[in-house]
Amino acid sequence: MTEHLSSPAEPPVQTMGGISYRWAFSVSVFFRERVMIEAPYRRAFVPTIGGDIWGPRLQGTVVPYGGADFGGGGGPLDAHYMFEASDGHQIYINNRGYMRRVGWDPAAALDRRLPPRAPGEAINQDFVAPPDNEVPLRMRTSPFFDAPRNSPHDWLNHTLIIGHGLRRTDPDRTVFTYYEVL
Repeated sequence: MTEHLSSPAEPPVQTMGGISYRWAFSVSVFFRERVMIEAPYRRAFVPTIGGDIWGPRLQGTVVPYGGADFGGGGGPLDAHYMFEASDGHQIYINNRGYMRRVGWDPAAALDRRLPPRAPGEAINQDFVAPPDNEVPLRMRTSPFFDAPRNSPHDWLNHTLIIGHGLRRTDPDRTVFTYYEVL
């Protein structure tokens, strides 16, 4: 499923608190499975199964099984993905930030217990995410990129990017929007 927004040739520059920024691109990252880990808060390993990239500065796809989210539905996010730009260049992103469930007390995560998984038990490939209205999960990120030098994407290597994300379901995915700080 592709979630494209119309992308103007040159998005407007916006200013907030004396900082100027503009939309660079958006990404839908699709997921299917999760491996849960009990920790001081709930953490998950969530491999990507693909996705789409669109916007004025970057277009392409998310490489299937080229990375994963390491998060917990409320707390730190450390996601690693591989992108393939529409021109064939490979780009690595380390998407670091924080997740927060809107209207949810994060202390409640300490009381949740996960069902045990038997050694060698297969990962359930039929994961179905709950309805959107049950997953008010928001993310704020500051990603870091490795893009090929001498490519049209070298700008990612030396540009401060900030972003936000929203978890969506049916299908299970996160939609990230990234802005270059000018």
